Amino acid sequence: MSASASAKGKLSGPGEGTTFSRANQSTVKVAAADTNGTFEVLDEICKPGFQSRLHLHTRSYQTCYVMEGSGDFLVGDKTFHADTGSCVHIPPGVAHQVSSRDGMRMLMVYSPAGIGAMFAAMYALTPEQLKDSDLTRNIAAEHDTIIVADSAGGSARGTVLG
Repeated sequence: MSASASAKGKLSGPGEGTTFSRANQSTVKVAAADTNGTFEVLDEICKPGFQSRLHLHTRSYQTCYVMEGSGDFLVGDKTFHADTGSCVHIPPGVAHQVSSRDGMRMLMVYSPAGIGAMFAAMYALTPEQLKDSDLTRNIAAEHDTIIVADSAGGSARGTVLG
């Protein structure tokens, strides 16, 4: 039987999916297991004042579609202001940072998959462990994410990407 003949469709309705809530709320809508690791889709709600750490993914492409609100995306040496309906694409190996003054909601696609597993690993940490930047950097590195620099003080400072 071919892979396409054995594939199953999936509906992830409103409020469904695996949700990880720390600084932001990230819900895995299409998991790596659903796509044999080829991609994954996350719905992320960024709180007002959010700023990620400057980071990069060594293998994964990241595409962010802004569904609500707006934010600024530093991608390499360019900054893009993305309003609702904007789409920002980030290739592997390019350092990037996301911030939102008033908050935003994004649909994020990673290919290949793996970032959802990082959120799961970070969610399992205690609040005290989350303050250990060496620990969070190591976990991030295990999941295709290299922290380049800490944030300049966004509300998510001290978490996996902020």
